[in-house]
Amino acid sequence: FLCLLNGANAYSSNGRNNRRSLKPMGVVSERSPTFDSSSLSESNQRRNVLASLTIATSAAVATALSSKVPLMADSGDSIKSSSSTSSTMWLSSSVDEAIALIESSCDRRFLHGVVASDYRLMYRGMTAEEARAPSIRSEPSDLLLPSTYDSLDAANFFASLDKRMENQPIQPSNGHLATTDPEAAKSWGGEAVSIWPLGENVHFAWLEEGEEFWSKQQQRSLDVKSLKVIVDGIDCGRMSLEDALESNNKEIMFRADRFLAVPTGLEKQLVQGLRDAFII
Repeated sequence: FLCLLNGANAYSSNGRNNRRSLKPMGVVSERSPTFDSSSLSESNQRRNVLASLTIATSAAVATALSSKVPLMADSGDSIKSSSSTSSTMWLSSSVDEAIALIESSCDRRFLHGVVASDYRLMYRGMTAEEARAPSIRSEPSDLLLPSTYDSLDAANFFASLDKRMENQPIQPSNGHLATTDPEAAKSWGGEAVSIWPLGENVHFAWLEEGEEFWSKQQQRSLDVKSLKVIVDGIDCGRMSLEDALESNNKEIMFRADRFLAVPTGLEKQLVQGLRDAFII
């Protein structure tokens, strides 16, 4: 239980006792003895707008998820579905709706990890069409399919890893892979999008040593017993989600019933909006 609460906290022994922590929207930091009233008024105005968007977006998402209705009409092609278990719901091209959704529905451990790492994100690759606007996506895992890496060895590797992790809340059979390197993500679709897991059934895992679970350059042995896999909230004290996000080109396996995908072209606005929405 303490692992779940403190998984994203900084380790003071690593010199991270000065990490910034996340506070709820609308809470004014006591570290600022003076302030400009006009700036505060603008800040409160923005928070009021975001609060309204949070309520409206949460209601729209709940309705859309239950009725399969897209959140934004777009030439009659707002929702895509490659199968009965895969769907996409588009948000508006403005980042305000995405920020409101992150504030209301993003996994809190992940959000704390992002803030503590000074807004280091994780990414997946998508086509230009898929990355044209922020979207809420629900996709089945494809790590056990030979077609994913175009390799039977890769499929067998993940199948072996899946069996090893069968008692864990996250496994290759229910997980997706993201990377902390947006350029590496582009190799999987041409464009990179930042990933924000939504809902309650969210879990993370990554390798303690090494970056990628599988790569053509590093053909791993099918014997996965030697791999040091860290599951967030369970393997406490070894390597935090914050540490994983700060790593270069680190693959992070995540499990989420749905997730928000935001094009990297909107990342600067998104991060600034999140910085403004939370008092750090």
